[in-house]
Amino acid sequence: MTDMKTRALIFLAVLCLLVPLSAQDSVHNTPVVPVHLTAPDIEVVNQAGEHLRFNSGVVKDRVAVITSFFTSCTAFCPMTQERLARLAKLLHDRMGKDVIFVSVSVDPAKDTPAAMKAWEKKFNVGPGWMLVSGQTENVESLLTSLGLFVDIQRHQSMLIIGNQKKGWVRVSSWSSPKELEQVIDGVEKGSSQSARK
Repeated sequence: MTDMKTRALIFLAVLCLLVPLSAQDSVHNTPVVPVHLTAPDIEVVNQAGEHLRFNSGVVKDRVAVITSFFTSCTAFCPMTQERLARLAKLLHDRMGKDVIFVSVSVDPAKDTPAAMKAWEKKFNVGPGWMLVSGQTENVESLLTSLGLFVDIQRHQSMLIIGNQKKGWVRVSSWSSPKELEQVIDGVEKGSSQSARK
């Protein structure tokens, strides 16, 4: 009898683990909230050590998928990274051309170009994905303007998608890659409800 109970508990535990995995790529109609914001064209530094202006040098009128991160994170950031990596595969050759991912450090003092380069290698960050840091006051100003600023002890669960010309939307970083692709398409076309200002 005890063996049957043990088997039943193991079966239920495995089932609980499999259900979220099977649902990861399904569409759940995650709320997409238009937001009015102005991203400052401040100087940031990327994982290659290049100093660029955020709007004119990083985003360049492409649809930007912006998240916050820090390289010493061992929990939430890698999960967001993995989800965005799957989104990058869906977008394929649009990455870097029409769409850019921008991960902005919330720990600029530690996230040097070398630290971000190591993170890039660890998580196989591909073309069209820029990790940025910079002077603390610049980075904090950028994160605050995007509504992504948090203390390093906390994690931001939202993404900001858009650009200065087509507008911005806020969406959960837990959205499936397919959902996020649809949000990007809507912002890019400027015709969907998700892209309205």
